Amino acid sequence: MHTLLVKIKAIAAQNQEGFTITIPACEFVKSGYVIAMIDTQNSFGDAGLIRVIEVATGTTGVMGGWAEDGLFYWDAVYIVHDRQTAIQLGRDNEQVAIYHLDTNELIYL
Repeated sequence: MHTLLVKIKAIAAQNQEGFTITIPACEFVKSGYVIAMIDTQNSFGDAGLIRVIEVATGTTGVMGGWAEDGLFYWDAVYIVHDRQTAIQLGRDNEQVAIYHLDTNELIYL
């Protein structure tokens, strides 16, 4: 787990505006709508990152993060390719917004 934490933190340091990767390979996801899971909402610091890795590993195998207001946010995420499905999944997970990787668009719900 330690090696994976170090690798993800290095990716985060170089991509503070946001990133989405597969777990454990740490390959960038480049297409689809990104929807954060409610189960990992408000995950910060090392403990939050470990929780996100555990949830992502047991579910979609995808996680992401971004820096905002001095905090780094970590989330296990869903990736879907249909806009309406993404919007509904975002609402179901009580998200304020979802992100479309293909167009770099933040979609407020």
